[in-house]
Amino acid sequence: MIFSSKQIKGQGRGHKIGFPTINLTIPDDLLLDEGIYAVWIDINNKTYKGALHYGPIPTFSQKDKTLEVYLLDVTDIDVPDTQDISIEVDVVSYLRDIQEFANTEDLALQIDADIKKVRSILK
Repeated sequence: MIFSSKQIKGQGRGHKIGFPTINLTIPDDLLLDEGIYAVWIDINNKTYKGALHYGPIPTFSQKDKTLEVYLLDVTDIDVPDTQDISIEVDVVSYLRDIQEFANTEDLALQIDADIKKVRSILK
């Protein structure tokens, strides 16, 4: 499944736990189950490996769905400019369901494990 979206302002929680994400608008016609996915992201004709989250964020007591992507192998220096441009997302593989974690440390450990799976899938 491939869809396009645009960046929106997030809460900054991903950055605080070491995994900054690009928050995206949820397309009206998005037919994606809630969960974590391995994805390819195209920004300004450059392709990145990514881990996508779609759904609520129970660890932070957030019931509203969010759509956000963490770009692998991108440092603060390499962060692409995503303001006011279309971002293309190619969903490759479902990783897991949304989970609630007791604390942000446990969440960060799970995100790290998810990233290892994404690397394996998107070789």
